[in-house]
Amino acid sequence: MPSKTLKLPINIVAAKGGYCVEMEIGCNQDKVKLLLDTGSSTIAVETNKYKPEDDFYLHPTSYAQCITYGSGGWAGPLVETHLQFQSHSKKMTLKDGHIAIIKSEQQDNFHGADGILGLAYRQLNRAYDLSDYFAERHYESNQTFPWPFIIEENKSSVRTFKKFLKNYDWIKPKAFFTELEEHKICRDKFSIYVKRSLMHVKEDHLKSDELEADPLNQGWLILGSGEEHKELYNGKLQVIDVVHDAYYNTNLLGISIADNDLIKPVDDPYKKSAKYSNSIVDCGSSFLVLQENLYQELMDQLLEISVDFIQQIEASDNAYKTGSSYKPADLDLSKWPDIHFHFQGEHANDVTKLTCKPEHYWQLNALEKDRAWFMIMQEVANIPNKSILGLPLISDYFCVFDREHDKNGVIKVGGIQL
Repeated sequence: MPSKTLKLPINIVAAKGGYCVEMEIGCNQDKVKLLLDTGSSTIAVETNKYKPEDDFYLHPTSYAQCITYGSGGWAGPLVETHLQFQSHSKKMTLKDGHIAIIKSEQQDNFHGADGILGLAYRQLNRAYDLSDYFAERHYESNQTFPWPFIIEENKSSVRTFKKFLKNYDWIKPKAFFTELEEHKICRDKFSIYVKRSLMHVKEDHLKSDELEADPLNQGWLILGSGEEHKELYNGKLQVIDVVHDAYYNTNLLGISIADNDLIKPVDDPYKKSAKYSNSIVDCGSSFLVLQENLYQELMDQLLEISVDFIQQIEASDNAYKTGSSYKPADLDLSKWPDIHFHFQGEHANDVTKLTCKPEHYWQLNALEKDRAWFMIMQEVANIPNKSILGLPLISDYFCVFDREHDKNGVIKVGGIQL
């Protein structure tokens, strides 16, 4: 096994639809569960378990961050402190690492996690220098910690604060994983092994520790290596090219249902073109989000197979929208087809095919015993012409995010060893 690697357990229970890893922060090594997200590059923590006022390793800065999501957002100071992972007796410590402290939050953005660990590149991570703001108002300090702002915890206030920040100079702090590599703490690659996209509940009224002990709710995050862990995957790893490093941007050539012909993505000319590429691989997404043409063609082909399929999908969607539970007695996944995703491989003419099985794009015993969720949705309005390939696809594959392979990196995938 190469040196400077760490194999860390992860679990889906805290966030229910995303995997968390435990990190120790500051001089007191406060333990927090951070949501893993290859669709962002920000690292941020709430103050439920981490107490920044008691951390003598903490160094304030003049920078603030404000991140907004489709339905949420937060703001807070950017600070420096010690960030550490530990597995048994082995540790990996980043001294004076950047982390944002969440002080103003629109809603519960992380669904039970204590914050977020973005694993993408620095492109997505902005921090605004408020030195001029403090100087103009003759503040004694030019530091954002302690947090000097009062922001109402609602959607408009967080977004208004973000507009205010855009009046000031900004930088892109180095992403956490980039800092690990540059300080020679870890090689510039990591791997993810998961089995579900929503928390598995085999019996009602289970406690958190019982849910966490369920093997289906567990996984691994491996820092600094991947290929060497043959206990986690079968056969030879395939390669998907990362065509841009804003996210883990990929070129999705199309999808096919069962043995049918390839369906190619078609941009809607009346919408903005997709930035950087037509798809991203995002372990922070519980769903497969398909570009509109792909989604509509998928629905059409499922309808041709059985009208029951569409009725079951609609029942699941309606339950999601109304906050109720869909617990079907007639959902037979053996009748549903595999969905194949065709990607550009390492070279221009290479094609890498991944398969999403019915037991992954449908989640059974999801969040509740006997509850079923359909995990495919059409493109998000504010992210047009793009597919977001989340946990339902990743769940059947061991994924190595090899950022050191070339300029943008590659994603290497192999069927998971259960």
